[in-house]
Amino acid sequence: MKKIPLVFFVASLVVVASVTASPTRTVGVNTGDWIKFWDIDVTWSSNDPNASKVWYGMDLEMYNQTEWMMAEITQVSGTNVTVQSTVHFKNGTEEISGGWVDAETGEGVNATSMVIGANLNEGDPIYTAGDYSNWFINETVTRPYPDSTRETNHINITYAYNYTIPPDTNVDYFYSMNFYWDKATGIIVENSFEVRNQTGEYLTAWSMAFKITESNVWVIPEFSTWLAWLAAVGTATIVMTLGKRKLLKLSRNRPAISK
Repeated sequence: MKKIPLVFFVASLVVVASVTASPTRTVGVNTGDWIKFWDIDVTWSSNDPNASKVWYGMDLEMYNQTEWMMAEITQVSGTNVTVQSTVHFKNGTEEISGGWVDAETGEGVNATSMVIGANLNEGDPIYTAGDYSNWFINETVTRPYPDSTRETNHINITYAYNYTIPPDTNVDYFYSMNFYWDKATGIIVENSFEVRNQTGEYLTAWSMAFKITESNVWVIPEFSTWLAWLAAVGTATIVMTLGKRKLLKLSRNRPAISK
């Protein structure tokens, strides 16, 4: 089975919601922008000998062996965004693949849900066409990230159901997914999945999450430019003031020259 990088993962699930007006879509990322994920967490527990660690194309074992993932924007044309991803494994090997997504319609290959329109708001669909036009932003929340706190657009998708396999095997299934996109740029910065499947006596539970750790999409310097400018001006002012005082003091203490 072909491995699909998590940052390019497309959940093949549909959420039914009311139709709302869709805003004009703009792309907030640029060619050369990149994001990196070191914070990757995978958990797995099962007493089912037939349980699979692959879920909708996601290989949990592969992600458990992943040290970091990186995605770079290689081209932007209109609302079409082309992305290259690198998955770096703990054994030092890497897997590189590419994909693209239309940030307006959601059409694409291996990159859908990675980039959405910039500056979307609560209630907006993440894309304007297809199944994902029924995925609506639940809220805009501020989240902490390495260089700053950022406004993010959040979607939570939770689903639970139960049924009986004849004659008497009960099945309880639950999954929950959370997506966070940076509001200003539309790039994904955080994602999590949680799944529990109780089938009779067998219980399988797993979770996976990743969070951005490095990026050049936004940089918050420790000493911003305007502060540096104010400091330079302040320093120059102090130097000039002290120099003026020193010259004044010297002129007052200098002996008069007789004519």
